[in-house]
Amino acid sequence: MDVPSVYHIALDAMGGDHAPRAILEGALAALEAHSDLYLHLVGDEARLRPLMGQLGFKGELLSRCAVVHAATVVEMDDKATSILKEKKDSSIRVAAQMVREGRADGIVSMGHTGAAMVASKMVIGTLPGVDRPALATILPNMKGRPTVLVDVGANVDCRPEHIAQFAMMGAIYAGEVLGIERPRVGVLSVGEEEGKGSATSKEAAQALKDMEINFTGNAEGRDIWNGKFDVIACDGFVGNALLKSAEALAEGLMMGLRDTFYENIFTKLGGLLTKPALKRFAKRLDYAEYGGAPLLGVKGISIIGHGRSNGRAVHSAIRAALMACEHRVNDHIQESLGRLLPQTETRETT
Repeated sequence: MDVPSVYHIALDAMGGDHAPRAILEGALAALEAHSDLYLHLVGDEARLRPLMGQLGFKGELLSRCAVVHAATVVEMDDKATSILKEKKDSSIRVAAQMVREGRADGIVSMGHTGAAMVASKMVIGTLPGVDRPALATILPNMKGRPTVLVDVGANVDCRPEHIAQFAMMGAIYAGEVLGIERPRVGVLSVGEEEGKGSATSKEAAQALKDMEINFTGNAEGRDIWNGKFDVIACDGFVGNALLKSAEALAEGLMMGLRDTFYENIFTKLGGLLTKPALKRFAKRLDYAEYGGAPLLGVKGISIIGHGRSNGRAVHSAIRAALMACEHRVNDHIQESLGRLLPQTETRETT
């Protein structure tokens, strides 16, 4: 298979709380860091071009990006399905259409999460053999390494075979993009013993035993943080609740520490002495380190970022999309599915 010398990423330049400036800041940093990257900046051309000039898009960097006009933006109070009817000219929809038509290898959006998922699944389409695309997130564990949690919201009600497939796709992403050798895979359950868990989790675990992955058993909630597993699979209802809880806990922890250090002159002095260590700790908890969540199982690469993303998070999300392209994540998913599924069961959802 020929390997492209340049990968094209369609970037939703209007999505997110700090768009378009933060999006363009991240785009510029990504272009500076990755010579095999070409960015299609999708959004309001009248707003994007002056800002690009202010930020320093010029010369060789400018030659590796293009502005693709999109007249509207999916707002946070819009329905996710608005991209299919009322807002076909939105930046998310136009970016997804570029991937569908083969003009881009992947999409990155920090905007409306639901709309980005609908665009990825309904416009770009699902890989042959994938029952349901799954949204994965990368969480930092206490050993300083990433743990992939999948699914975190794309699928609320799941059958055992769906969770098993989520685990397989998560293992491929962990191995190819995060560079984890033989990722240790588990199914989220209420106990580590083999017989514990719901009927769904137990059947999913049984299915994973027959797959060509490093399945190491049931994972408890604490295992997300202790580094025992590299990939943990669950349904989207549980995964999303866990993710939102983790985000709130991390924010509360950092705010609590800050308030404590400002109590009096002695605590302020202690804060100054521990500041370097605290900065390193905060960096480990920072979502900007990984940038976005991959929607695994769609025909193109799809990275969905946090609405509050700053330029660094946008750069990280673009980097994740680029690495998924470079490491042929979708090809590996299809190859794995081809070994697991009879040809008669393979189907394509568009």
